[in-house]
Amino acid sequence: MLLFVKNSNHRSSRRSSKEPTPRWACEKLNAAYEMQEKMGEGSFGTVHKVRSRIRSRPRRGLFDFKDQSLIYACKTVPISRVEDIVLLRDECANLEAIQGHAHLLNFEQTFEDNDEVHIITELLEGGELYDAILDMRKQGSYFTEEDSAWMIRNILDGLSYCHDVTGIVHRDMKASNFMFKRKLELTGKKSKANRTHISQNLRDIKIIDFGLSTKVNPETGKVKGAVGTPFYVAPEVLTEEFYDSKCDCWSAGVIAYLILSFELPFMGKDEERTVQILMEAEKHKPKYDSKRWRTLDPLAIEFCKSLLQVDPSKRPTAREAMRHPWIVKHCGHPPPQMSRIHLGQSIIMIPMVDDDEVDYPPPLLASSTLGFESFDSLRSATAAMDPIPEEPQRKLLLQRWFSFAGKSHQHETETIVFTQIREKQHRTRQKTLIVNSF
Repeated sequence: MLLFVKNSNHRSSRRSSKEPTPRWACEKLNAAYEMQEKMGEGSFGTVHKVRSRIRSRPRRGLFDFKDQSLIYACKTVPISRVEDIVLLRDECANLEAIQGHAHLLNFEQTFEDNDEVHIITELLEGGELYDAILDMRKQGSYFTEEDSAWMIRNILDGLSYCHDVTGIVHRDMKASNFMFKRKLELTGKKSKANRTHISQNLRDIKIIDFGLSTKVNPETGKVKGAVGTPFYVAPEVLTEEFYDSKCDCWSAGVIAYLILSFELPFMGKDEERTVQILMEAEKHKPKYDSKRWRTLDPLAIEFCKSLLQVDPSKRPTAREAMRHPWIVKHCGHPPPQMSRIHLGQSIIMIPMVDDDEVDYPPPLLASSTLGFESFDSLRSATAAMDPIPEEPQRKLLLQRWFSFAGKSHQHETETIVFTQIREKQHRTRQKTLIVNSF
């Protein structure tokens, strides 16, 4: 049995390991924050906009009631819907470990009682990268190569901090797990001032949803577990072997390919076929022969190829990828790796001394899948993927896996419409891709 407690060096004194009370009593939530409008609702909970009741005092000694820095997002998760409360607490612990980085979702605090967990994070109002891609497609345009390089560089910067400073692997890098701090305003006239504004907002991108994140073993630098989202997951994650943080770098390569071309490098007719393709990724190399790729800098192609190497040992780390000539050409040389920002982590897991003296948490729903929505995204429920053995068992296992996932759980999906233009025939062919139907 584990207890969710506060650390003595952060915000209040450390609780005794025998004390069953939660980290913060939920009645303190209303004392600290004013609940405002609902931003969305999903199968795992709701997201509200909240305002801190602790007002700032600017000049002249007056309270600033319009201060947007006091507005946050509150994700409320009923414990009855959570498969394993320890996993949710681990997610909060990992969020707190990476807080403060410019390109990672900033965590504030958590309130918990026997019924619900309330997770307070910064408010991101710019929408998802997923939606930005759809908006650009509707306009028949692409992100500029410079904006693309900056988005990818900043994603890698956040990853580098996770991997090299905090030892955390994200394991669910996908289009809906990146959000922008401010509204992009991609539609309308593109004056020079507006283009500059859009570029600045595009570059203010953040990695969210650490529901499948985990910490590497400090001795081996490895993790284990076949989790992730088809189309984005690294081949080594689909095996029963241990793997390292470079699985996120593969996913960053998929994201880079998507940002540049609005296509995915590995795409089967459905998730099952896509997983099979990824298991044999050496035989299914991404293509770079479309009209779009021919208009891009060859260095951009080299960059994507470097991250999408099947052998993890040949794949660059996030920090190394930031030094690629294509990134340096548009963004300059990366600054030195910053040291740990948040030294006092307040969420720690400690064993209960005597289980007979404590009240156990409410019973949790039995389920064989993991999955927590993002604090800001309502489309990011993600299932754990069972390890896939070699043939002939693989086909049977895939059939059971997808059949189970399809019948037993509620899933939220993203639908991306990809259009390929045939230059000679001037016709369009549309493909509908279901991303993350888990």
